[in-house]
Order: sequence, then C-alpha cells, then structure tokens
Amino acid sequence: MDDEQTSDEVTFLPETLEPLVFDIIESVLKDKVILYCKKILIFKFILIYIIIIIVKVYDDSKVQSWIDEICCRIQKELIDTNKPFKYVVNCTIMQKNGAGLHLGYSCYWDTANDNTIVARWPNEKRKDPNARLQTIVTVYGLGY
Repeated sequence: MDDEQTSDEVTFLPETLEPLVFDIIESVLKDKVILYCKKILIFKFILIYIIIIIVKVYDDSKVQSWIDEICCRIQKELIDTNKPFKYVVNCTIMQKNGAGLHLGYSCYWDTANDNTIVARWPNEKRKDPNARLQTIVTVYGLGY
C-alpha cells in the first residue's frame, strides 16, 4: 500500500457510494411515466382531456437484461473511482406479489477497510407506489 494514500482511499465507504447505486437502480427500473393526452368531445361544448400513464411493470422476459444492466453500470462506476478494491455486485429482482424473500450473506474480511452496500428498491426513502417489482442490490468492496 502506498504511504501517501489516506484511510478514505483504502476504505470502502458505503455511505459515499449508496447514492450512486440507487441512482443506477432507479434509472433502469423506475417507472418511466409517459403522459399521453387525448381530447374527447362530450356534447357540444365540453372537452375532456384523458391522461394515460404507462409504467414499467415486472416482465419475466426482461428481468435478466435489467439485472445485467444494473450490475454492469454499478461495476463500471465503481471501477472508474480508481480505488484499490475488488468488487462483487449482486442483483435480485422479484415480482411484487406478496411472496417473501429472505437473503443472507457472511463474509470473512478486513473489517477496517472492506465493507458492503445493501440497496433495496423501492424503500422508505425512495418510494415508488407504482412499482410492481422488488430489487435488492448488494455490493461488496474488498481491498487488495
């Protein structure tokens, strides 16, 4: 390790990287709201505008491409930080249908420098009432 590196440069700090992870998840999965207005003439003088909202829903045929995109984009952004870490990015996407999902992990690592980010979307801070899926992304940062 280079003596000139500060502890922040060799420590995986989840709080600095969580916003990046959430931004990528949302850019891939968040409902893309498209407003479409249609005029409907009712009687002679009443004009009604109907707004149709199109939202992204769970689609089994697209889930793997969403997972690939999320993992690749997060990994690329982490590598671009040029920090001395090896990264492991894991993404789980599940249809929101009331079924339970339990995840666990165990790591043996350098507790001073290595760490993990667990990003669940949607969550209390990043709500999406139209979400028809649940996503959990886990990022491991391991110093070398």
